[in-house]
Amino acid sequence: MADELEVSTTDNSDKTNLCRNLDDQVSADEEDQVKTLKYNLDGWKKVLHPFYSILMWEQPYYPAILAVMVTLEFILLWYFEPSLLTTLSLLGVTVCVADYAVPIVCVTFFDATKWTDAEERKFEEICKSVILVKQQTCDFWTSVIQLRDTKPVLYFVSVMSVLLLVAWIGSVINNLVLAYFLELGLVMLPGLKHQGILQNSINQVKNILGQKIKKN
Repeated sequence: MADELEVSTTDNSDKTNLCRNLDDQVSADEEDQVKTLKYNLDGWKKVLHPFYSILMWEQPYYPAILAVMVTLEFILLWYFEPSLLTTLSLLGVTVCVADYAVPIVCVTFFDATKWTDAEERKFEEICKSVILVKQQTCDFWTSVIQLRDTKPVLYFVSVMSVLLLVAWIGSVINNLVLAYFLELGLVMLPGLKHQGILQNSINQVKNILGQKIKKN
């Protein structure tokens, strides 16, 4: 008994040390990713500050600004009615111009010596948020792949149901309107999560469903 207890204690200790080593490795990898992203986005950091604040709804009127920007974009699309190829080309032109011009404008008009420690911490927080979104996306995709490998029937039914639902929604709603609400939801999502509104809504839905299940 004593030998078995000693072996069990040793195994638990080894597992604990292994978990700690994995956690340390993950933390080190995250730090390296954050450093790399900070280096790549160094020319954008002055622009990212206000953009991040708007996305996170740090002021009560920021959601209205986001809604107005998205609405104006789709009003222009509705008025000019560009083709899909033209829209994609213009989007690519905008991205290329911004990628070239923004770092130059930031270096020219903003004094790097006035960059404070608080702003640097905020910039690091932004980079960590980007890394977190990337990791969550990869984790979601990994979960889908695991579901396909372990429960192919459930995977097939789930994917087909979602695709058919999306196809039905696309057939009954105008493409431009659908794209408008999709983009509006995407730009509002970070603020909804940051302010806790999304989680509160999910909890309320869970409570309502739980009460209905108990009644039945």
